[in-house]
Amino acid sequence: MKIEELLTHVPDEFRPIAAKYGPALVAMTADEFTAWIDLLIMGRTFAAWTAIMEKLDNANLLAAWRKTADKWDEASAANAARLDLQREAALAVMRVLLTAALALVGL
Repeated sequence: MKIEELLTHVPDEFRPIAAKYGPALVAMTADEFTAWIDLLIMGRTFAAWTAIMEKLDNANLLAAWRKTADKWDEASAANAARLDLQREAALAVMRVLLTAALALVGL
């Protein structure tokens, strides 16, 4: 299928997106397309986007995408560390309260 044919099946409001990224889909083999769908189903959106970007003739776009994804990964790691610290603090307080509650009932 050629991109022009693909665009005839896409609603008008989505044609600009399909025109930009559609060539990557058209360039995929059936196996690559199936693997791409599998990535989406598994929630591996970064890998799915990377597969699309690698098929496009725009190295700058792929580099920008990877740079942004790296920032997301860094932010996610920092957020996970903050959440771990909050959980540890909450557990420490709960241990103190449990000790106080047990003392209150005479155990």
